[in-house]
Amino acid sequence: MADEENAPQPVLRRIVSKEPPPFNLPIGQIYIQQHPFAGEHIPSLNTSPLRTQRTYWPFETLGDFEQAEIFDQSEASIKAINAQLNLIQRVQGPDRSITLRNATDLRNTLEKAMLLDEDRFHHRLITTKWNDHTYQHVLYYRDIMGIIRDVLSDPNLSEHLIFDAEKRFIQQSNGEENDRVYQEYYQCDDFWDLQTAIGEQLGRDVNPLALFIYSDETQLTSFGNNTIWSVYLWVGNLPHHIRASFGPGGAVLLGYLPKGDKQDDLRDSELGDYRSSLYHECFRVMLKPLKQASQIGDLFRMGNGDVRTLVPVISVKLGDYPELCRMNGIISKDCDAACPAGMIPTEDFDKTNIICPPRDHDLERAAIYKSLGLGHDDNDDDIPTPQSLGLRPIKNAFDRYTNTYFATYRTVGADGLHWVKQGVFGRVWFKKLLEKLTGPEKKQLNKCFKNLPRYPNLPGFAQGVTSLKWRSGSDHAVLSKTIVPILDCIYDSKTAVQNNIIRLFRLFSECMLLVGFQAHTDTTLSILQTVLREISELQEQIASIWGINLARPKVHFMFLHLIDSIKSKGPVCNTDTGMGEARHPESKHAYARTNHHTETVKEQMIRHVVNREIIRKIRAKVDREGERVLSNRSISIPGGDIGLEQLDPGSHVHLGSPDRSQHLSSYIEALATTHSLNHRDILKKLQGYIRHFARDLIPSDRDSDDGGNGFDISYLKVVNHKKADIGYISLEDHQPLRDIIRVNASWRGRAPRYDHIVVNRDHRALSCAQVLALFTIRVKGTSHSVVLIRPLQIKPRSKRHRFYTCTPSNDATFIHPGSIVRSVYVQKNATKPERMFINDVIDADMFLRLRNSRLVSY
Repeated sequence: MADEENAPQPVLRRIVSKEPPPFNLPIGQIYIQQHPFAGEHIPSLNTSPLRTQRTYWPFETLGDFEQAEIFDQSEASIKAINAQLNLIQRVQGPDRSITLRNATDLRNTLEKAMLLDEDRFHHRLITTKWNDHTYQHVLYYRDIMGIIRDVLSDPNLSEHLIFDAEKRFIQQSNGEENDRVYQEYYQCDDFWDLQTAIGEQLGRDVNPLALFIYSDETQLTSFGNNTIWSVYLWVGNLPHHIRASFGPGGAVLLGYLPKGDKQDDLRDSELGDYRSSLYHECFRVMLKPLKQASQIGDLFRMGNGDVRTLVPVISVKLGDYPELCRMNGIISKDCDAACPAGMIPTEDFDKTNIICPPRDHDLERAAIYKSLGLGHDDNDDDIPTPQSLGLRPIKNAFDRYTNTYFATYRTVGADGLHWVKQGVFGRVWFKKLLEKLTGPEKKQLNKCFKNLPRYPNLPGFAQGVTSLKWRSGSDHAVLSKTIVPILDCIYDSKTAVQNNIIRLFRLFSECMLLVGFQAHTDTTLSILQTVLREISELQEQIASIWGINLARPKVHFMFLHLIDSIKSKGPVCNTDTGMGEARHPESKHAYARTNHHTETVKEQMIRHVVNREIIRKIRAKVDREGERVLSNRSISIPGGDIGLEQLDPGSHVHLGSPDRSQHLSSYIEALATTHSLNHRDILKKLQGYIRHFARDLIPSDRDSDDGGNGFDISYLKVVNHKKADIGYISLEDHQPLRDIIRVNASWRGRAPRYDHIVVNRDHRALSCAQVLALFTIRVKGTSHSVVLIRPLQIKPRSKRHRFYTCTPSNDATFIHPGSIVRSVYVQKNATKPERMFINDVIDADMFLRLRNSRLVSY
């Protein structure tokens, strides 16, 4: 099993067909099943990309643009801009590569682009009538069709836009049957169903245009009540890595909603309905340009000149629970049916083994229209009240733009940030754990978190965790990965309750890791389903002991809607509110650059946001014109653009940070002293290693016939290295990744750092070791890389916490770099350093690698 997982894999081959895949695909083959309507669109004859007179327009010179870009990135003040431009004008030569004279010139130049933008901002007075009273608010918004046309016509995005649904399949790791892959939105069930519905009604050459909408109230300052309600838009036909970027294809600010402050003549009980009415009235205005296109489609010009008929559909709504309730017109958790996606009674939110029936859109619409006296017989007793369905008596602004081809309840996607990280794990179980720990146990917990071993992308907690007033989603992710080994040391008495608590937190660490996968298969979803079932069974027992009420919306979402959301919309990264919350800092930066006057603050913020968008668009055009490749997910490997599977054995490991060369004998002696090793024994092992792996490095006159250990190597010189780059193929999504390991006696001038690695052991299993040295031996013009390791003695997985534990051996040995698979996180606890855990939940690849392979002592 181990050598199958870690041996170089064949290049993945793709087969594209409209037929379902054969029963058992060959290893390494990707089978793409296209939608039956795929390829029906006939490209336009004129497919030349749209062009402007110069890529950096409206700036006069490229230097003007690059200087403006620097001003934007540094958030320079008007005073600083004037000072810099004044200096440039005084010292630059006659070529005048920068023509801007002052901040006024810069502002006027950017306003030229604003005036010609189809998606420029407008403001409108929104009048809301409530209980015979009229209220007015100002809505700032963009033309949504202008935003869409601007995104679709961008030449940088033409090759990335996908309009035909597809299903992808690979062979399961056990080789028995096929695995469906769920990665991009257009590879999942919702987009497939959308294309089917649209194609059947409007024609096979008409395609869906998936729109993602996010709204949330943002705190602009650390103190006070300065907030703004932002709405963002994405085009779901683009892959996730582009939508998550801050460049072309990323989130576009659609508008700023008015909050709807409490009015003197409004009772507290009416405030929720009033604000919801204002909310949907604003969205009616913003979505109105979609009215015709969302029914029968419209023509859209692509960046390559092609023209397509597309039907824009709001297919995903991103938001936390209160925001999803607001979008779908749900009263919230206090009503009888508070799930935005289904009709399960609120009192049953703690039940995890039932089915949540979908909402009936026609019935709900009839109930609302009846309560408002709009087109229904008020005496029809068969129609329930909106309140009994958990709805506010308000016309939903999203109905017209979703329900023609797609039911509203299907727009609710999984939110890993608020459902799991800051939800069930962070706000329920971890919070209750801190309450239950005693004073000494909290001190031990803090000490362990303060002294977590270093590892890439694993931030520490310098102040511990119990005193943190606010923990972010990334904080909870780190806590979930590292909490179980720490609890194993704190709960040393091993009572039944303590064992169950540790098992529960281990399950949560697996769950949060699986939820964060960037690509899922039927196999990983089956694993996730099993983990959720085990969590459900275990948390009921502990909740009754700890007094936790599990009838919460986030518990309901996590157990009853998470798997369905991944199958229909792809991994949680496609629907997570993290994409929207990543935009909050931009609003805060824009606010910081205003004069903070309430009457004009939104207009000032809009100007700063739009200026930054203009500069980003120009940067993309300049890069494209200069044929500079946009950033992608691949890693750079010396020797050309080839896959890892084509590299020679060992070439996926590259040593770096070299020291000066030195004699081998003194180098080995220093290693033996540093790591408490026997000098003669290590020297003898190195002789054997060279005899086995690098015979060509031994001059013939120094060879001997004494079994390979009698030749003299003291004349050789070595170069010590302090780091190594390790390239490998991730088992999560089969993309190349890179690890960096450090081997340093004084890491950053402080304590020594000797990282750990996973190594192939005799082609049957994996093992782990600590790297003691990285060095190259050079002779006769040839270099040979060598790794000195201290093997770890591996113990089987514990039933209590499901981790492999290990102890370092007293011996050391040399290995070829080609034996290294990747780095590994060995977690030691500050209070009990003798306990060492092989942390397999540190990332997705490690979890799958140790799940599929045997881990044994070296």
